Amino acid sequence: MLKFVKMLAVIALVVIMIPYSLSAQDKEILAKIGNKKITMTDLNRIIGSQDPEQQKIIENNPQIKQSILWNIVQGTVVSDIAKKKGFNKKPEIKNQIELMINNFLTAVYLQKEIVEKITINDDKAHAYYKDHPEIFKTPEKIRVKHILIKVAASASDEEKKKASQKAEEVLIKIKGGEDFSKLASEISDDPGTKEKGGDLDFFSKGTMVPAFEEAAFSLKPGEISGIIETEYGYHIIKMEEKKEALLEPYENIKDKVKDQALQEIRKSAVTEFLEKAVKDARVEVFPERIDKSKK
Repeated sequence: MLKFVKMLAVIALVVIMIPYSLSAQDKEILAKIGNKKITMTDLNRIIGSQDPEQQKIIENNPQIKQSILWNIVQGTVVSDIAKKKGFNKKPEIKNQIELMINNFLTAVYLQKEIVEKITINDDKAHAYYKDHPEIFKTPEKIRVKHILIKVAASASDEEKKKASQKAEEVLIKIKGGEDFSKLASEISDDPGTKEKGGDLDFFSKGTMVPAFEEAAFSLKPGEISGIIETEYGYHIIKMEEKKEALLEPYENIKDKVKDQALQEIRKSAVTEFLEKAVKDARVEVFPERIDKSKK
């Protein structure tokens, strides 16, 4: 969505900046607005201003191209009306147009002169992979089963006490040797896992509610937790299996590594260029005056 909004902003600016062809060949003309002609070249110019990923999406979707064309048409029509009424000569609007042009030129310059000129080869990608192993690790995962004794958020103290006592009774049965999966199928209030003997399958950290997750990851295979209270009620957890964090082999994720490394290198290059450009321009900024100006 953000990329599409950005595209509309680019289209609006192109309407302001680009003089439309008056002598284009008819086969290239996509729309006519009075004596103005919007051509395939104009459309391609806008598509070409997008990042490569967005360009691929647009190229494979004729409906998006048609939407862009209609935005150009509508933007041209409305901007012509605004110009006839002198909107483009109003000081506050001229300032906004200048700001839009500056922002547009900045984006295009950085894209064409910095970002697109930076490429990456296998050696650099592999070096990045070795220097950033934490990025390319599959996270630790565990597989557990659980039994839930559900408690509604609006439950009274008495209802909570009964649910807690029921959970304690279930835990005693488990410790006494009764089958965990069988008890889960019979007793658990979790409809998503009840039929699977309480099996939650594999998951990594950040998936479950904190109290449940903390208890689950602290267990060793075969261990059973005590009573764990969460917003859903009372849980009993059994650790089934644990998969340690694993660094993916480079050959398996070579393309992913290249993309990640290229993004980081380009980002650093843009930051470095901006810092130098600002320094060379001998810029002085006084942010502390912003709040003072309100007083």
